Amino acid sequence: MKTAIEQFRRGYIFDLKIHKQPVTALMLFIFILYLISIVVGDKPRTVYYYSEMGMYPIVIMLMLLLFQREIGGGSMEMIATYPVSLRLIAVRKWVLTLLYASLLSIGWMAVYLLKFGQISTIMHSWGGGEAVKKGTGIFPLLLQTMPAYMLLASITMVGMVVFRKTYGGLALGFTLWVVDTISGGNWLSGWTLYSTFLPEKASFTANRVMMILAAAALLAAAVWLIGKRERWIVEEEE
Repeated sequence: MKTAIEQFRRGYIFDLKIHKQPVTALMLFIFILYLISIVVGDKPRTVYYYSEMGMYPIVIMLMLLLFQREIGGGSMEMIATYPVSLRLIAVRKWVLTLLYASLLSIGWMAVYLLKFGQISTIMHSWGGGEAVKKGTGIFPLLLQTMPAYMLLASITMVGMVVFRKTYGGLALGFTLWVVDTISGGNWLSGWTLYSTFLPEKASFTANRVMMILAAAALLAAAVWLIGKRERWIVEEEE
C-alpha cells in the first residue's frame, strides 16, 4: 500500500512539472497572446473566442503535455512492466488536464474582469429556457464550458491510447475542434461543442448532458484499453 501511494505521489509530482515539456512554451505563447488581445483591446472582446474557441485547443495540448513522457517519449513499454496501475495514471492525467484548463480559464477571465469590469456573453439556463446575453461570473461560465473540455480531453486520450502515439490524440481532438469551428456548429448541430453555436430550438441541457456522458464513455474506454499491458510491451518487440 505504501509503495502504491509513493508511486502515485511521484507520478503526480511529475505531472505537475509540465513546464519541462517543449510543447509547454508553445501553449503558453498562445495563451499569452489571448491575454495580450484582452489587455490592448479598447472595448470588450467577444467572450466565446476565449472561453470556447480559444480554450478548446489548449485542453487538447494539455492532454498532450501530460502524456508526453509516457506515450510521446516511448516510455510506456518500461512503465507497463512496473507494478503500477496504468489505469490510475490515465485517470490522474485526465483530471489534471481539466484542472489546468480551469486554472487557465480563471486566469483569462480575471484579466478580462480587470480590463473591462464585467464578462458579458450568451448564457444558457441548465433548467431550460432561452439563452440570453448577460453579465456573468467566472464559475457560471466555467461550468457552461466544462462539459466540452471533458469531451475533448477524453477523445484526445482515446486517440493516444488507440494509436499508441500522441499524434493520434492530436488528430482526433483537433479534427473535432476544427470541423466544428469552421462549420460554425452546423456539422454537429444540436451536439456542437459551442454553446454559442447551439441551434435556437436545441436543448442546452441535453447538449451538455450528452457531452458529459460521451466524455465518461470515452474515458472509460481509454482507461480500460491503456490497462492492457501487452499492447505496450509488444509494441517495441514487433
